[in-house]
Amino acid sequence: MTPALAGARLKSTIRDAAAAATDSAEFREVVLDAIRARVPYDGVCLATIDPAALVPTTLTTRGYEVPRAYASALEFEYGEDPQPGRFDSLLHREVPIRTLREVTGNRVRSSRQYAELLAPYGMQDEVRMLFRGRGGACWGACTMSRRPGPEFADEELETLGTVLTDIGEGLRTTLFRDGTRTPHPGSEGPAVAIVGPDDEFESITVPALEYFERLGWGPPGRPVPTAPAVSAALWLRRSGTDSAVLRARTLDGEWVVIRVGRFDGEHPPRRVLMTVERAQLPEIVSLAAAAHGLTRRESEVLTQVLAGRTRHEMARVLGISPYTVQDHLKAVFAKTGVNSRASLVAKLAHTEYVPRLGQRIGPDGFFTERRSPEPASAPKS
Repeated sequence: MTPALAGARLKSTIRDAAAAATDSAEFREVVLDAIRARVPYDGVCLATIDPAALVPTTLTTRGYEVPRAYASALEFEYGEDPQPGRFDSLLHREVPIRTLREVTGNRVRSSRQYAELLAPYGMQDEVRMLFRGRGGACWGACTMSRRPGPEFADEELETLGTVLTDIGEGLRTTLFRDGTRTPHPGSEGPAVAIVGPDDEFESITVPALEYFERLGWGPPGRPVPTAPAVSAALWLRRSGTDSAVLRARTLDGEWVVIRVGRFDGEHPPRRVLMTVERAQLPEIVSLAAAAHGLTRRESEVLTQVLAGRTRHEMARVLGISPYTVQDHLKAVFAKTGVNSRASLVAKLAHTEYVPRLGQRIGPDGFFTERRSPEPASAPKS
């Protein structure tokens, strides 16, 4: 089968999966199944990415059963010592995919990546790729590896290259889709963690640990709770900034905000403080706008809607006519699949607010517990 035909069939499968998946996690599983049928692999890691910070927020893996693999991978990707072949080296490639053979000039065994990430787990060949949507934002990253045997062939890379944008679009469009998992009530109290110089937790509260586990890093049923914390800490040290904010969605559908900042005065910081909290609606508006493919002006109109302004008030604030505001509103409704402002706000607030209406408000100003679904009433005879 030619790469063009294989790519066309794979593209069709991925587009169908993007339309049918109940949430991002299900979409990622279908994507990995579809890829393996065309381009076999022995190990794979597929991560979703917050496009604003380019740091992974959720991860689906196969073939890597040892938690130590994650620590090595994160140090390679986000550590202070620049390494060729990191994902950020793919950002400006027209087709963001590259093998380790290309990176090393066919001297794979001489690379740190081979010594620390492949050889210890019986892998020999590797390919890395980024998933950008049609708007150019990066929504995911993936590394695939093989045990000794046939290397990733040029035809296979060509097949993968034809579907990178389709996978990026699927990750984007399924990001805000409701899943079917049972909500986790969670423990009360602050979710705080301190990552020390050795990239291990110096301290962590129970609610923080629960949040990290609920992000679903690692093999199913065996999450690696330190992974999102360590990736954020490593990124902060390398970036030279004082703080960063990541937005992520747990496996049971709750949006959270992870804030990381310096815990000492050193540069780069040896100790990193992080907090995890339920995301408030304004904190995910920019991500929602990008995920639904809104233009800059449409995003501004969305912000005005959430602020409760009328069409004429929006026109004054944005410096456009009320009729232009209405045109933008129609475009926003079409892209988000709603038909009114009330429906739009409900759609964006649904997973965090609507299910909890009527519950007790806690000291942090948020609902204290989730409401159990009402039992279905018996049909009337």
